[in-house]
Amino acid sequence: MIGKPSSLKCLMAFFMLLNCTYLIAQERVVTGKIKDPSGNPLPGVNVNVWGTRISVTADVTGTFRLPVPSENSVLVFSFVGFLQKEQRVGNDSTFNISMTYDNADLDQVVVVGYGTSKRRDLTGSVYSVKPGMVTATPVMNAAEALQGRIPGLDITRSSGAPGSGVNIQLRGNRTLSGVTDKGSVPGSSSEPLVIIDGFQGGSLSDLNPNDIESVEVLKDASSTAIYGWMGANGVIIVTTKRGKDRPKVSYNGFYGFNTVSYPKARIGQQFLDFRKHAYHGNNQVAETNEDVLPNDAERAYYQNNQWIDWLDVATRNGIEQSHTASIQSGGDKTKVFFSTGVYREEGVLRGTDNTRYNARLNYDQRISNMFKAGFMTQLTYQNWNRRTDPMSQVTVVSPLGQVYDASGNIRPFPGIPVDTIYNPKNKNLLSPIVDERSGSYKDNTGRGNIIANAFLEVTPITGLSIKSNFGTTLTYSRRGQYYDSLTIEAYNDGVGATARVTNEFTRFYSWDNVVTYNKRIADHNFTLTGLTSFTRSDWDQSIAGGVRLNLLTNEFYNLNGTQTTTRTTESDFTKTTSFSYAGRLNYTFKGKYLLQATLRADGVSRLSKDNKWDYFPSAGLGWNIHQENFMRDAWFVNNLKIRATYGVAGNASVQPYGTQSVLSMGNAIIGATASPIANFNLLAGNLGLGWEKSATANLGLDFALFKSRIFGTVDVYKTKTTDILYKRPLPTSSGFSEMWQNVGESENEGIEVALSTVNVNNRDFKWTSTVTFTAAREKITRLITDKDILNGEKGSLMIGHPVKSWYGYTKLGIWQTDENKDLQQKFGNYVYQPGDIKVKDVNDNNLIEPVLDQSFQGADVPKWFGGFQNTFSYKGLELSVYMVARYGQIINAEFMAGRFNVDGTGNGIAAFDYWTKDNPTNDFPQPRNNANYSNAGYTGYYSMNFIDGSFVKLKTVTLAYSLPSHVSRKVFSERIRLYVTGNNVFTKTKNKYLKNYDPERGGSENSPITRQFVFGANIDF
Repeated sequence: MIGKPSSLKCLMAFFMLLNCTYLIAQERVVTGKIKDPSGNPLPGVNVNVWGTRISVTADVTGTFRLPVPSENSVLVFSFVGFLQKEQRVGNDSTFNISMTYDNADLDQVVVVGYGTSKRRDLTGSVYSVKPGMVTATPVMNAAEALQGRIPGLDITRSSGAPGSGVNIQLRGNRTLSGVTDKGSVPGSSSEPLVIIDGFQGGSLSDLNPNDIESVEVLKDASSTAIYGWMGANGVIIVTTKRGKDRPKVSYNGFYGFNTVSYPKARIGQQFLDFRKHAYHGNNQVAETNEDVLPNDAERAYYQNNQWIDWLDVATRNGIEQSHTASIQSGGDKTKVFFSTGVYREEGVLRGTDNTRYNARLNYDQRISNMFKAGFMTQLTYQNWNRRTDPMSQVTVVSPLGQVYDASGNIRPFPGIPVDTIYNPKNKNLLSPIVDERSGSYKDNTGRGNIIANAFLEVTPITGLSIKSNFGTTLTYSRRGQYYDSLTIEAYNDGVGATARVTNEFTRFYSWDNVVTYNKRIADHNFTLTGLTSFTRSDWDQSIAGGVRLNLLTNEFYNLNGTQTTTRTTESDFTKTTSFSYAGRLNYTFKGKYLLQATLRADGVSRLSKDNKWDYFPSAGLGWNIHQENFMRDAWFVNNLKIRATYGVAGNASVQPYGTQSVLSMGNAIIGATASPIANFNLLAGNLGLGWEKSATANLGLDFALFKSRIFGTVDVYKTKTTDILYKRPLPTSSGFSEMWQNVGESENEGIEVALSTVNVNNRDFKWTSTVTFTAAREKITRLITDKDILNGEKGSLMIGHPVKSWYGYTKLGIWQTDENKDLQQKFGNYVYQPGDIKVKDVNDNNLIEPVLDQSFQGADVPKWFGGFQNTFSYKGLELSVYMVARYGQIINAEFMAGRFNVDGTGNGIAAFDYWTKDNPTNDFPQPRNNANYSNAGYTGYYSMNFIDGSFVKLKTVTLAYSLPSHVSRKVFSERIRLYVTGNNVFTKTKNKYLKNYDPERGGSENSPITRQFVFGANIDF
């Protein structure tokens, strides 16, 4: 007899039924077919179940089949050249998917001057940086992340010191003024204008890179014309992040260390050999005499093997870290983005550091269908400590000595006997780390910056928009300096300890009113833009300082401790304004034929009454060839457009009041007393000073091939600049030292290429490449007197040569022992000897003379530069390798001649291969102790300074891993990306003597550019 089933058996059966149901759900399979827009099967499409590792690839008929976990699953379809598509499964089991061509590069909305435009409608040269490119690189200054990535945009860093900036040049040097206004306001230098969220007055150095959404660079006159004279050197438009969709919290941070790279100085036997040859070279001691240590102290240190590696002593491993947290949320009416962050760097030189705090709030509100308003606020506080750079001392101080005394205190003169107390009055004996003595040196700057912008936009009728933008930038800084008499800064000046405080306050205001009307009539689309723009900049400065002898503290603000008779005060103030109005027409016909025309009028207070205003027109044409009927059979062409533009840009980068002769107050002795009097400044006024104008023609080509697996741009341009502004030196007989003048003309031309490829793209592995290349040539074609304006090693203006040209003696090699018959050639009173530098006798009169025997030595601009990016991704793993290169730039390497130590007293650079009788090299001359070069007027050894600074650099290597989404969700995260990055990993130079020296910063011997290795994370919640 069968009894009733027990409760346990019923329960077990119930769970088995649930499990079977689950298994059936697990095994649910969906199928489908994928087609292109023409209805043809599309094989190779990757089909993935979002948030899982379930994925398949469509077969040759475009068919796919895969299991899905539930009806809530989302299928993601992706394929090169097509837009990614998502499809919720629901109750369906069969799908017909139609993919859309990825015209993202064409339909992408890019930010242009006072508006936006689809890329397909652009006629000018506008380059967009992909979202995420800036934030993917761990840097303090966003400009560093752009280095080499944008054709025509040349970015270099001149120093590795914490808080040091970058040099930004777009399409070469088209002006000589290079003025940086006091207060650093827009329109004040030869660098591009920076626009942040539609407003002027911001700086890339104040911007947290993690806040950036996109970057556009406007390069030709047609694109920049709407910004007038402030955009004459190009425009960089930055758009920061706004609120999107559901709330999201993010963290971006990194921590790492920096190491120094600099040529090693001589030490040990290398130093002794160099000293020996210096003494023998001047016949100071017999060649058989090996004792070349000049005093008992050095002999004692040598016997005790007390060698000092000054580079190792003066540097350390630096620390760098950054942490940013943000929250964003957005809907149809309200969008909010807030971020806060801190960045800190401890430099490779002790006593140097930089800390920056950032906060940003972006708020957008749609009040009604007619009204929209918003504001942006950015707060930045930066504090950094500097010191006098010790690198020059590192290569001049003897490596024999004792760095610290018995108590661990730094010895100012490490080479003198330990028990000797005296001041030798020889800076070459001063310790490179003398400024690290407790209480000896302080240089601190605190800087606060507030940017506040607001807008109101009204749309009274369809197509018409009226927008008013008001913005202000307020910057306050205080720099305090103190140094005692034994510091590198003050040594030998004899004035004792010095203190100085500088306060600066800059206010910049802008008010733009923009009217935009868009109208479409059949195949014709018109966009009209009109605007007025007003700017004002105020800057004031006050300085107080003095010298004090008996000091209890090194706090710079204790100026009461200075001697009454040495106290000084200074103050200054400037105010500049500008007003402009402009109109722009954008017209397209059938989306194929494009026209843009702009006219802007600018008026500036910098110029004199009769020259304040001028007008600057521009025009551009475009043709989307790929949309023509005759291109239908060219299936491999996804985009093909020709662009042509021409425009004139103005430049008024003259220092405030630069056109006027101004009075200064001073004291004069009248009788027995000092009385205040007014006198003319050394800057002569010039009421006839006018606008500098640059006319630029640009021809461009945009293309995308093979379903956008190959795409890029090519631009060719030529700029002619007239009435160049320059502060020209005047003869002393004039009673003035200089005057602003329109001095001449220049030409600038080049070609810019950007090419991207999708080399491999399958389900698990993807490989993409991008190369950028810029070749440019510039020259001065005319100067006011038809004569060169020479400035020696500091840079000269020479007709037929680039703006930043070097002028000096030409080094032909080294005089050899078999050339005695030619050694009657003299340099002033100095007669050449074997081992000396052979200088070119330009006028062939057997006498080397200043100016007459000096000539063009090259230019401080590259002939070409570029970047090469490769990105490999395998599932969640990604490797990015980025290289940059510069070729043909001649640098003025200060450490070559200046640190060769021709007299042999210091250590010098170990790698320098100098001349001896047994080593008749042609690179560096024989060292000669007490050769009395200076008294003989011989400066020919400076010809060694001009060397080729070409290099290839492994700029950035990043290895990153993104955790699978199912793992991230376990810790309530949407995305977790971990990475390790190396910056400035390796540099290969053309000149062998630049080994371990990074020529990106030119020839400076100041703080070296460092290698950086960091670990970071990007987390979204």
